[in-house]
Amino acid sequence: MRKFIVILMSVIMMMSLAACTPTQRKVETEAPGPQVEASTGGASDKVPDPNVEPMEIISIYSQNSDSTGLNQAMDAVDELTADALVEKLVEYGVLEKDTKVLKFDSKDGTGTLNLSKVPAKSSTKDLITLTAVGNTFIENFELDKLKLLVNGKNYSSETIKQSDNDFLEYVKDYKKIG
Repeated sequence: MRKFIVILMSVIMMMSLAACTPTQRKVETEAPGPQVEASTGGASDKVPDPNVEPMEIISIYSQNSDSTGLNQAMDAVDELTADALVEKLVEYGVLEKDTKVLKFDSKDGTGTLNLSKVPAKSSTKDLITLTAVGNTFIENFELDKLKLLVNGKNYSSETIKQSDNDFLEYVKDYKKIG
């Protein structure tokens, strides 16, 4: 599924770039008549800036409107990093504003994410938050599973207590959780 989304996004980007490629303008052999107005600088006059760095397309999971599951959104970052994903998770309301990545690493399909904080809510909302973080990191970094730590310790709330052997895995049925 991830590869399909990546291929689809690549095709869409290539088509949009091809549509924005400048073409040679026709040279008029006669001077335009007085009824022709000057161009006002609309979208047709815009040319993509070749000096702009390419963006990384990412997938972000966040709580849906009725708090029963997740929505998936496509977004972009300058570079795919744990910090960039956490910033997007904060932007989408999954994590709190001052959440920082203390450490992230991945090896052999397993990622370990150590955050400064993860908000504890109710049992369903805790599960939604963990699933949003897990799906976002697992999909974007192409992991099999993710170990979530908060200040170097296993994630723990009133309703969810993770042990050393507990990992987040990608939840395919993310639209309905709990």
